[in-house]
Amino acid sequence: MFKVVYIYTMFAAVTLTRGFTSQVLWCGQVRTIRTRSSTRSASVCWPKKLSRLSTSRKVSWGVCNNHKNADFGHRIDDEQDEFSETYHHGDVVVSSKTTSSTSASSLEGLVPGANEGFFVVKVYKTDPSSDFDLKEIETMVEANERDRLELSPKNITVPLALMLLDPDEYPSRSRARKACRKANIMIHRGPLRTDGSGNDEKTVFDSEKCLRARVGDRVFPGDVLAKQVRMGMGGFPVLNHKKPPFDLPVIYEDDHFAIVNKPAGVVVYAQRKGGHGVMTVRAALPFAVQPSKVGTYSTLRRPQPVHRLDKPTSGLLVIAKTKPAMVHLSHQFRDRKVKKTYMAIVNGIPQEPVETTISSKEAYGMGVDVDPDGTQSWQLIDHPLDEKSAVTIWRSVKYTKSLVAEDNYVTLIELKPKTGRYHQLRRHMAWVCQRPLVGDTEYDGGGTTAMQLRGRGLFLCSNRVTLEHPFYTSIEEEADRKNRDMLWTAPDGKVMVTASIGLPEKFESFMMHEEERYE
Repeated sequence: MFKVVYIYTMFAAVTLTRGFTSQVLWCGQVRTIRTRSSTRSASVCWPKKLSRLSTSRKVSWGVCNNHKNADFGHRIDDEQDEFSETYHHGDVVVSSKTTSSTSASSLEGLVPGANEGFFVVKVYKTDPSSDFDLKEIETMVEANERDRLELSPKNITVPLALMLLDPDEYPSRSRARKACRKANIMIHRGPLRTDGSGNDEKTVFDSEKCLRARVGDRVFPGDVLAKQVRMGMGGFPVLNHKKPPFDLPVIYEDDHFAIVNKPAGVVVYAQRKGGHGVMTVRAALPFAVQPSKVGTYSTLRRPQPVHRLDKPTSGLLVIAKTKPAMVHLSHQFRDRKVKKTYMAIVNGIPQEPVETTISSKEAYGMGVDVDPDGTQSWQLIDHPLDEKSAVTIWRSVKYTKSLVAEDNYVTLIELKPKTGRYHQLRRHMAWVCQRPLVGDTEYDGGGTTAMQLRGRGLFLCSNRVTLEHPFYTSIEEEADRKNRDMLWTAPDGKVMVTASIGLPEKFESFMMHEEERYE
């Protein structure tokens, strides 16, 4: 039985006890904490200092700058002064109003984790005088597993302890084991100690008793478990490779994610068997984007691409700098909420049948990034690929004369994929429209005209992307000034980001060259 459990989050320190119902203040509102196995009471109190860190992207906290007299130990403070719109704790004022990241950039007062760059955001205390509840554990694991793990009232594994302590965050053993493997769990052997100020409450961590929790580690009554996450330290780890010999322009960037312009001919990730060396976007990212500010919540060790672009494709690539941003952006791509626009040049004049023509309003209703009041007509391709639905909306933008192309023309087209199948745009234009992309060595058929247009790479560029910001809730209060022109607020209040680039220089020069040769 766990008699008392302390949870220290970026919002509050919460004392939990089984068997009662109470309420928790959460972002200016009072809510009841409930768990899977029982209802627990919770009293809310604020730690001495809170950086602008949040486990929920919809909440952030402002910290007053006058904190010279505050006590910054590695501790959890259990005093509770006020419950009102603004909460005072010593010289620190915490309110539900959001603030810029520069107002709370220090990591002072946060408990260092067992791994370098990690800090504690949740703490769970077990009662040294009470045994573990084996009856509840029996509902979590099968009998043969209990025997194999050698569980006892005074000795259980870390994953099972996490499931007992926080069933909402760790509803399964796989979730708890994953947290251990990602170095997100720390064990403090034995109870915490007092801070020496006369307060009998044990709130101070002893670094000599802290260790990273492994899946097979044991938890004993009196041990303290803590969730630790990587915080922004203002830099990237030391790299063991030099800067790749290509530029990676940054189009948009803040502390949470970035959008870069990938050059053609560069892969996003190296192959499993190697062969690319440092000629990858992933290797170039630490040299291109800026580290998140000190104190940014749950930063990635290195920035990571959220999606992929083919090697011969150039254009906008979304990069995550924090774990919450990676999850949120990945879900947007999975749920097809990200609106992408591509420009391409095709060999010949693609046909535009009346039966597949749709208006801008109809295209907008399908969820692509077009002006619903526009006068342009669009072509709809609804043709499955690999036995999966695949939808592309496109239109012709410019026709350029050519001596060697089909129909003696090459056509600049704009494409807006609704789905994201493998080589969708290339296959749709080659197979459905019978007009492959210029330079597409895989789908251009290898005919005479196709071979004559090869040699300058694939003419496909991702030049515009619109998505929901993974963290910001207000443009005015949180957004960096240099990015204001790319941010806008949707009718439902969400902060959106729209980044765009012009046509690559090779597009313009190719069409000019073809026209000059024709004349």
